Formats: sequence, structure tokens, C-alpha cells
Amino acid sequence: MIEEIIYSNKDDFEIISALKQEIKKYTHNLEQEAQGKQFFVKYTKKMDEFITVVFKLVLKKVFGYYRPNINSLPITLTAMGSYGRIQLSLQSDIDIMIVYKEIAGYNIKSIIENFVTMLWDLGLKIGHRVHCVDELFAVSQQDVMIKTAILESRYIFGSKHLWVEIENELKKIRLDNQKDFVLQRYQKMQEYHKKYPLSMEPNIKKGFGGMRDANTLYWIANVLYGIKNNAELVGIVYDEKMYREYRNALEFIFRVRTFLHIIAKSSKDTVLLEYQREIALKMGYVDTQRLQAQRQFIRDLLRSLWTINRFASIYIKKFLKKFLYNPQTISKIKRIAKGYYVCDDKIYINWNNTDDAKESLKVLLNCDFRLYDVSLVNLFYHQTINFTKSQIKEMFHKTHLYPIIKALYKANKLHAVIPAFEKVLYLAQFDGYHQYPVDIHSIKTLYNVENIRFPIIKQKYDKLDKTSKQILKIVALFHDLGKGRTADHHIVGEKLVGEFMSDLGFKLDKVSLAKRLVRYHTTMSEVAQREDIDNDKTLLKFANIVQDKLTLDMLYILTYADMDAVSDNLFNSFKENLLTTLYNNTLEVLDNQQLRLLCNKRQRKEKQLLKNEEFLSLPKSWQKKVLNSPSTQLFLKNNHQQIAQIAKKMYQLHTSSQKFAVDITPHPLTIEIIKKEINFDLGYLLYKLSSFALYHISIYKVDEVKYFRIEFDSQDVDMWSLQEIINQSFASDNKFRFDGIDKYEIEIDCNHSKNYLAFNVKTTNKNAIIIAMIMHIMDRYKIDVEDIKISVHRHTLRCMMIINKYSNFCNIKDEVVAEIGRLHQ
Repeated sequence: MIEEIIYSNKDDFEIISALKQEIKKYTHNLEQEAQGKQFFVKYTKKMDEFITVVFKLVLKKVFGYYRPNINSLPITLTAMGSYGRIQLSLQSDIDIMIVYKEIAGYNIKSIIENFVTMLWDLGLKIGHRVHCVDELFAVSQQDVMIKTAILESRYIFGSKHLWVEIENELKKIRLDNQKDFVLQRYQKMQEYHKKYPLSMEPNIKKGFGGMRDANTLYWIANVLYGIKNNAELVGIVYDEKMYREYRNALEFIFRVRTFLHIIAKSSKDTVLLEYQREIALKMGYVDTQRLQAQRQFIRDLLRSLWTINRFASIYIKKFLKKFLYNPQTISKIKRIAKGYYVCDDKIYINWNNTDDAKESLKVLLNCDFRLYDVSLVNLFYHQTINFTKSQIKEMFHKTHLYPIIKALYKANKLHAVIPAFEKVLYLAQFDGYHQYPVDIHSIKTLYNVENIRFPIIKQKYDKLDKTSKQILKIVALFHDLGKGRTADHHIVGEKLVGEFMSDLGFKLDKVSLAKRLVRYHTTMSEVAQREDIDNDKTLLKFANIVQDKLTLDMLYILTYADMDAVSDNLFNSFKENLLTTLYNNTLEVLDNQQLRLLCNKRQRKEKQLLKNEEFLSLPKSWQKKVLNSPSTQLFLKNNHQQIAQIAKKMYQLHTSSQKFAVDITPHPLTIEIIKKEINFDLGYLLYKLSSFALYHISIYKVDEVKYFRIEFDSQDVDMWSLQEIINQSFASDNKFRFDGIDKYEIEIDCNHSKNYLAFNVKTTNKNAIIIAMIMHIMDRYKIDVEDIKISVHRHTLRCMMIINKYSNFCNIKDEVVAEIGRLHQ
């Protein structure tokens, strides 16, 4: 027994050393104990034992053999936080509150100071508060966090007489201003959800579905019902089956956190990818042919987080309904059926609703709403989902289907409606691209179809007929449901959507359309971001896939919705412009596949320019030089208004005494440089800005004037430093070194199009450094690069440089490639 150490004949130094050794011995064997379900309870109780022994040792030092009865000494040790809840993690602070009462004859402060000092000397991670019992109530009113901590107080050791007084104070604190406390705790939980949304690297303490959700449920229940444990309300407030699922999920999270702390050797709460495999193996997962251990683990982790959040959200909302009631909204509430209400575009369900699932869906399909209350999740959870095929088919006609689908998912019932969802539930995507697991990504894609952020794309959606919108919503949900199999998910998904729609009675041509959309759902994105979308061969190949305008319209919308569901802010105006350009170019091909795209597009732009007032305000001699410019990309990449503006800027420099002009737009960072009769080292500029994500470079030439537009995906930039770098790029003595690329990473297409050749690079991502190196060599050989498209995916850089054929590049290509290869050696 540890306590025997205190009463040995050893001196204080030997006793403390022995205690240290006992603590070290215990913590050394924790990893084996961590496998047990009751680890947190055992670990917490062990810390109680250590703290109690230390306190007794202090009392022995102070009183010797004349120690008063422990209940007569007006000091009580209490546990707070996770320690108080008996949920102490390995790397968490051991939070204690020392409560005392001022009584003459005891040197209370000296005892407490000695006790705290000894805890620190023993190496225990102690966080502590010291309060007189009479000040607890006043202290609790200072801050909701302090009040929460005090309410969690649990007796460890000390005067039980004083503990009775403490409990009386806790009761006063619990009953004081309950409404403000529970609403603040609820608001804090919602703030954490926004700060730590669910992802494949979840924060299991404060994030969505994490321990803080469970804590919030307990805090609110503790204040409103005076409980010491959530289990006290089972069968009274809680559904027993739901509580058992919730408790099992919470135990799983506790085990994950224990192993996370063991592996990270610190108090980590985010389950990073780098830890997931080791945690999985320690928890007993093994690789299978279909799924690696870490994917099985993260699937179970995400399932547990959803289970915790579902339970906590439902019962917290039930607890708070009397506080959330707002009489001012009565006039806005619309009763659509008995037990069903819509207010501010949100559906609410009576908590005691016992309707059959088919009857509920009938009501939901006959009203419109964009948002759902958690009461809808509660309804679906307690129902046996038995929708008819006609109801499921009709669901996809609904203007705003997303809230029903999301509520079904949160109730863990979506796979009862769409069986193919069961295989991808909580299925992680470790591809360095997707932020969300397959199921959430698919549901977000549906949301994006119904809530398009970009006007041009939304116009296309609004023009679709009712059946096409219905098919598009089905495809949005199904496009990735083939993942997690051994076969290509495009092909598996094509089969799954075909079977689903056939079973619902769709006509063969509609089924065929949906299958084609799923099969090629990534094609438009890949072509837009990785290929020359002004090239006739590229466009003809893509047009052969889409076949008709309706498919093109639907694929255009689906591609946007899919990309925008990958991660926050991935889809931007730059990507929208790429997709729209590809859409418009393909539409021309569909109208007339014999159309000579490059020549005719330039001719049409030239005709438009000759009607543009800004262009016509330029001298005719300059107009002629612009129209005769060898830079066909100037006409292909810009509309006539943009061409006129660029031409005007180039003319202004042409007629000025300046050698160059610079214009910088910071959000996102775009640099326009116009120069004449002066050397400009674009390679050096890109090298110095290699920390920024480079998107695109355009280079145009009119007479002796050159125009550069360099676009980055960067928001924060030091403008003064940037201007200095640009100025230095016009110096002639810049020296810098590159790590080259292998010649096998280069592909040259001298027959890319009538006027242009393509220089393609696929290599490990070094972003602008690679582009800088290539441009440095191109400048040396006086090769006119007119357009550079950059795409980064899974740590791989793809770069396409469009080079005008008059540069004679193909005749010296071997020499240029050899130069790049020499840099690599």
C-alpha cells in the first residue's frame, strides 16, 4: 500500500523519493491498462489515492503524532473538470479545488501551501484553486467557465463536515440564474462546432460530437435536474437504447484520447493523420483486403462522434425548449399538420410525435423548408423507415431536399432509403484532397446543387426541367458511392445509380443519362484544370463524352457542386471561369464540330474589338498592331472588354518614358507587369515568390511591349517587399540556383494546335520554383511562352505551357530539355 510509506521510519526526502518512484512505476505501465473500458475510472481513482497520500504526509509533517481528526480540520480537497467527472486523460491537468474555512487555531494557509508545493515536487500536473467556503457563491458568478468548474466538484479527501457545507453552496450555485448558464453553455458548444467542424482529422475534445458535447449535456442536466451522472435520467428523460449507443460511443472516444496522448506524448485533442494508423493498431484493428486498419478506425471514430452529437443535440434541445421559446415568433409559426410547424424556413416537429414514417414523409413533401430542427432527427430516429418507392422518387422532386436527407443521415437512417449509402458511411478519404468523408461529401454536393453560389451556374440550373433537376439530385448523392471498393468508383457508382433509378421506375433514357453523369463526374474538372481548353482536339474529345447540351449543362452544375463540396473555399471565381470557358467552348463544338475553334474565336474577338469604344479610342496604328499581335492567347483567354483594357495599358507604356509599369491586386494576389526595352527576369520573380501558390500566368506581346499577368492563390502579402522583389526582377545580375526536373517528367506536343505547341510537366510539387526554373531557361533561348496553367493535386504539380510555334521551339526542344536535365544532375 502506498499509504504505508507515510508511516515508515524514513525521513521526508526518502518518503518523497519513494512516492515519486511509485508514481513513475504506475505511469510506466499505463499503456497496458489503457486497453480496459474502465481505464478513466481506475486512473482517476489512482490519482485520488496519490493526492490523498500527499495530503496525509503534509498533515504528518505539520502535526506529527497529534494530527486532529480529519473531519475536524476545516480543509476539503475536491476534484474539478475531467478529474471531477472521473474522465481524467493521461496528459490532462489534474484540476483540484482546495476549500477551507477560517477557524482560529489552525494555520490553514501554511498547510495548503505545503500541500501544493509537494504535489508539484512529485511531478504531478496539478491545476488548483483555493477558496474559502463562504466565497464559493460569489466566485461562481464571475464567469460561466468558473461556475461550470465549481459545479463539477467531487469529494476527494478532507473534512466531510465541510463537504456538507460545500454541497449546500453548490446547490445555491446550481439554482442561481439557471437560464443564463444553460444558454451560455449551449452557445459555447455551437461555437466549438463552427471552430472545429467534423473532418477526417477530428478534434475529439471540443469538436463536433466530441467530449465537450457530452460535457455540455451533463452540465445542463446537472443544473436543471441536480444529477451527478447522466445515467440517472435513463428511463425518465432518456431513451434507454439511445443512451446505451451514446455511452458506448463515449467510451470509444475516451479510449481514442488515451492512445492519442500515449502516442503524441502530449495533451493532443486532434486526431491527426500521422497518429491514426498507430492508434488503430494499438486498439486492435488489422488491415483487410478492402480497408486498412486506419480507415476502419476512423470510420468507427466518425460514427461515434455522430452518435454522441445526435444524442446530445436531441436531449439538450429538449432540456432547453422552455428557455428557447420566444413569444415574438408566434405570428411567424405556420402549422402545416398536427405536430408539424414551419418558422423562419425551418421545420419543427412535436417531440411526442409518433407518426408512421410514410405519413411523416407525406407531410414533409407537401411543404417547403430550407432548414431542419433536431426534432426532425429525433422523429426519424424513432421511426422504422418504410418509405414507398413512389415517395422516394417524389423526394427528389422536392425543391429543397437537403434538410430531409441530412436529418435522415444524422438519425442514422439514410441507408434505409438509399441502401448504397451503407458502404460509404463514415468512409474516410485519405487522398490529400477531400476534407470530408465520402458520405458527408456526397450530402454536401446535394446541398450545393440546391444552393448554387455563382449566378452563371445557377442560371443553367434554373433552366433545367423538373425531371432533369430530379436526376441531378440523385446523381449528386450517388457520384462517389462507388468508393471503398476494389474497382474504379466511377464504374461502381455508374452501376449503383443505374440499379437505384431502375428500381424506382425511371425510363431507360433517364437512367442512361444519370449513369453517364456519374461515370464522367470528374472529367470536366480534370479537363478544365489540366488541359488546354482552347485546343480543338481537347474540346472534340470532351464533346464526344457529353454528347449533347443537356448532359453538358448537368455535368457543368454537378462539377461545380462536387468541387465546392471538397473543402471550404476550394471552389473560387478562378475555377468558375475555367469551367465556364470549357462549357462555352464545348457548346460551340456541339453546335458545329467542324468549327475551327482557334481561328474563328480570334476572328470573332477581333470583330467585337472593332465595335468596342475603349479600343476604338486608341490610335489606329496601335489598333492595327494589337490586331496583328502574334499572341493569339490574348484573344482566346479574354473577352473583348478585357482585351481593350490590356491594349490601352500597353499603349500607355508604349508612349511614356517609363520602361515598365506594375499593377498589384492583393485579394487574391494578381500582378500585372508591362515592360518595353528592358530585361525582365520572370524566373527570378517566380523564384522569390515560390512560397505562394501559383495559379496561372499569361504573357502577351504587341510590337515591342510585353504584358505579364501572374495569378496566385494568396491573400496576405507584404506590398512593400513585393514591390522590392519586382524591381529587383528588372536587374541584370540576379543569381539563384534551381533543383531541376528529370527529362522524363516533361512531355512536348508540337502538334498541340494550329498555332501553338504544348510543353507539359508533371513532377513533385515545388510550385513556382519549377515554373521559375523553366521560364529562366525559356528566356535564355528567347522562347515566347504565352500562357501557363498550373494544377496541384496530391502533392503533384502539373504545368502546361502554351508556346507560339513561331518561336521555333520544336527545332531546339532536345537542347532545352537537356539543359533542364543538366540542372537535375
